[in-house]
Amino acid sequence: MDTRRLGASDLDLTVIGLGTWQFGGRWGGADDRDSAAACHAALDAGINWIDTADIYGQGRAEQVVGRVVRERGDEVIVATKGGVAWEVTDDGLSIWREASGAYMRMALERSLTALGMDSVDLYQVHWPVAGVPADDTFAELLKMRDEGKIRWIGVSNYHLADLQDAHAAGPFVSYQVGYHVMRRQVEQAELPWCREHGVGVLAYGPLAHGLLTGRMDESTSFPANDWRAQSELFADEHFADRIAVVRRLEEIAAQSGRPGGIAELAVAWVLRRPEVTSAIVGARDAAQARGAAALAAAPLSADEESEIDAVLAGYPAASREYGHGEPPPRN
Repeated sequence: MDTRRLGASDLDLTVIGLGTWQFGGRWGGADDRDSAAACHAALDAGINWIDTADIYGQGRAEQVVGRVVRERGDEVIVATKGGVAWEVTDDGLSIWREASGAYMRMALERSLTALGMDSVDLYQVHWPVAGVPADDTFAELLKMRDEGKIRWIGVSNYHLADLQDAHAAGPFVSYQVGYHVMRRQVEQAELPWCREHGVGVLAYGPLAHGLLTGRMDESTSFPANDWRAQSELFADEHFADRIAVVRRLEEIAAQSGRPGGIAELAVAWVLRRPEVTSAIVGARDAAQARGAAALAAAPLSADEESEIDAVLAGYPAASREYGHGEPPPRN
């Protein structure tokens, strides 16, 4: 599988990375054995890096990834994230954003324990937090880098002003953001900024959280333990338009002869941008992981891109900005 250099780092990442949000159980449950099998299958298929976060199952995903890393050794590059705090009470799970330097140190130490590692290749601030100066966050991140606990620093889910503040506070090499054919707002400002400043982009959700697999229709619904049940992407009045876009994209993929169908087309669309280092594709078992690795096929053609643009122009509401349960700011 092709690799691309991540910003100013020394990390050469495969153009597909394995996402582990599913491992935490918020996609309708998870089985740790299947999650570990997904990691092994992804690595066997040529993927060289895994993205996780402490909030995915409150350490559960990191524990699974850590066990796999100990079995596979230096074969795998590990990226994790901190910056979503949580509390489990009798009323359930409460989460909120937190990015103070003191919190980030605690979160990293907790992640290293869950992973069973002394250091992590890439540590990312999961969300910006209004009222927390970037200087506070990055001063501690840089200390932890100098201590050898972090090799490289990244940020996630930042808007342009957040990127600018963080860049002034300390160097970072990556920007992780949700990006797919019906979520392209970052093309206006954030992606050009990353290109100008040599920051690599890690695109999560390139398959629109399952929508761009072609396996859904207008009647699709999700169980209460699946976060998509509350996501605007799947639950607002424009869902039918999104399904119509999917059907048109399936036609384009078939006409192009793409063996991976619409999913392959969607990943190629994300990877067409020079700012994008890698597309993060999730998997809950070995079969899905092998399918994810197979999506790194032929690059997007000019004809495909123009046809996709025409489809999206016909359904403008399908690409409106949406939220899907982002953690609230801290109180």
